[in-house]
Amino acid sequence: MRELTEECLRILNKGVFEITDPGPLHQPIRSFSIRRNEKLNLILETETAPNATSLAVDPPPGSVRLTTERALLRSLGGLEGEFFGLVPYSQHRRSHGVSEQSLTELAQVHIAKTNDPSGAPVVYVIDWLENLPQSPYIWPAASDVVAKTITTRRISLNDGITITSDTERFSTSWNSAKLTVDGITFYVCALDREDRTGAIKPGCIVYDGAPDDEFRKKVRTGLSFAMGIYLVDLGTTHYDTEWNVVSTLARSAYSLRRHAFDIETLQLAPLGDRFLNELGAPQLTRAIQAFVTAFDVLDLANLHWAFLPACAATPHIAPAHFGAAIEGLQSAYTKANPRMVRKGWATQDEWSTLKAALSDVIADAAISIEAKTALEAKLPTFNGIDQRQRLKDIMAALDLELGEDEDAAWRRRNKAAHGTPIPQGQELAAIRDMKLLRGLFQRLLLRITNAADQYIDYSSPNHNYRPLRQAPPPIG
Repeated sequence: MRELTEECLRILNKGVFEITDPGPLHQPIRSFSIRRNEKLNLILETETAPNATSLAVDPPPGSVRLTTERALLRSLGGLEGEFFGLVPYSQHRRSHGVSEQSLTELAQVHIAKTNDPSGAPVVYVIDWLENLPQSPYIWPAASDVVAKTITTRRISLNDGITITSDTERFSTSWNSAKLTVDGITFYVCALDREDRTGAIKPGCIVYDGAPDDEFRKKVRTGLSFAMGIYLVDLGTTHYDTEWNVVSTLARSAYSLRRHAFDIETLQLAPLGDRFLNELGAPQLTRAIQAFVTAFDVLDLANLHWAFLPACAATPHIAPAHFGAAIEGLQSAYTKANPRMVRKGWATQDEWSTLKAALSDVIADAAISIEAKTALEAKLPTFNGIDQRQRLKDIMAALDLELGEDEDAAWRRRNKAAHGTPIPQGQELAAIRDMKLLRGLFQRLLLRITNAADQYIDYSSPNHNYRPLRQAPPPIG
């Protein structure tokens, strides 16, 4: 391993690969390179003869389909490679001198892979990330970098003298945390931009061992929740015991169309003993372990997808997004704990009797057949608890206070969903509604998972630490 950077792109660009099966690409291919664009998508650029042809069949315009096209590669050293989810989108001819021309083709790639078929055992794994910031966090552990340069000067080559000197440069950064979850030890590292060309907030997770993809996804999701950031997953590299590359994977990453980098860094709970934004290994371990444990039961993959984009939404629509995230969390909790919260206003037996009586009333009513059909169709949901009462019931079951301002923000969230504009002069109140709903999601998630005992109240001016049970107080 040379440095902490995406191994896949370096190996593909420097590994002397030959494309053995071009898939939908124009062929024969003289050369290629792969890079990330500003949206972190993988872009493959190939150069062919001007008369190159392609076997690809263009789908009908506007069709929706899964992109499964691929190209296969092999290097002189025996490495295998693959570009999967290959979508060519641009071809143009380029002149070299007076007469020589070439065809340059651009294609988007969903996943790029390399693999050493010799099958060396995997001992270490690194997940490459974007949007893992060093600042404003105070990290619990440091990373040392030693750069050594050897200079050799030969004077009079045949019968002269050789002068050799070496210099070492040391640098230390507080940018990492050592954590153990489910018995697996790993290191979370926020890197410098110099470590990765074109990076914005580069980072990685280094695993001492070879946990599977599903476990590492749970860790990334838990870390993202705990730190209040949208982690962008770039790919993975597997290493053997000597840190030689066994296999690599790079993916076109989704960053909310780069809005992930604009989300304010707001952790859900205090993660240190002294300062805001302090990261303590015990607190961070507890939070990630809690989220990993609850990942499947609460469907945290979808909740993560609902919550973090809500954090990037504008104030006029964000309450609707936060409301959806809270309802999703409520549904997951009640599904996992069916006896903790009532399902309807009447019990099942009471509702069966009442529903039969209401059906008879509708059938005997002097109204049109169309009206009877419409009313009968509403009966299955007639006994359902409304969302406001459901929230109150769940909060009570979890021993959480529902604050006066939280309740008002919850009732107003539907105005955003139905396109009601923010009244002039109430912009600050609308922004606070957004913060209150975000805090409500935080409290519910932290309590259900037992990830922390306190939360950070971002709806109050001083960002107070409060016990999970305590609601934000009214302001004004």
